Amino acid sequence: MVFFLAILAIVLFVVGFVLTYLFASVLFVRIPTNRKWQSSDDGFEVVLVSNGAHTDIVFPIQNSIFDWSTFIDLKDYQPSQAKYIALGWGDKGFYLETPSWAELKPRVAFRALFKLGESAMHVVLYDEIPEDMKWHRTLKVSHREYWRMAKFVRNSFDRGTGGQVKRIEFEDLPCYEHLNHQFYEGEGQYHFFKTCNSWVNSALKYAGIKTATWTPFSKGIFFHHPELEMDLYEDFNFFQTEPEPQLAFLNRSANRVKTRLRGFWEKIK
Repeated sequence: MVFFLAILAIVLFVVGFVLTYLFASVLFVRIPTNRKWQSSDDGFEVVLVSNGAHTDIVFPIQNSIFDWSTFIDLKDYQPSQAKYIALGWGDKGFYLETPSWAELKPRVAFRALFKLGESAMHVVLYDEIPEDMKWHRTLKVSHREYWRMAKFVRNSFDRGTGGQVKRIEFEDLPCYEHLNHQFYEGEGQYHFFKTCNSWVNSALKYAGIKTATWTPFSKGIFFHHPELEMDLYEDFNFFQTEPEPQLAFLNRSANRVKTRLRGFWEKIK
């Protein structure tokens, strides 16, 4: 009997946590920070791109404000005519041990979500802005906003005593074969409340650009830009494809509550 009650308590705790997490993610997306921010027509371009699960920040490799080749050694990359650099932060296990979402290992997910792993920076060079992503948004920002966003990103790299970034030797996965990219040691640890997407959201907040108060999902980052018409609740899944059975309950829970969340918000807005 005691064993049964313990299992029941664990199940109720997990379900309660998932519901609270989803509710909070919807609520805090709706509350903007830097709400008075306005796009600068003659400003500098920064592009946000997302495949629906993960978001990167794309900068020109070089402009009058900052030259990324002075920070990252581009000789480590394949020779190209690249003009843009995309940078993202995330859990090292996700990046280096997960060929696809469907192949996500419970061990990797557990370590990442409970702040037991290390972080990494993923850097990709592009000849053109990758417009084939699920979502992409070009922001026109001021000199100060651009500099602060670039500073936030630079500070997310773990650097040695000489200030040099630490490149990670890795075995390429099939999902990366088409990319001209490298991985570097990152600062901080991934967990439930600090995801790859909340990192981008934090960069926007630090730069003074309008964004969500907090969001763990890609969709929350793009929500406050009116050019994009988005249903915040649609496809409200932790995984873009069906994960291993041990983790599938997350998607099922999300799907069960998204309709209730939509109805709740319609009543209070």
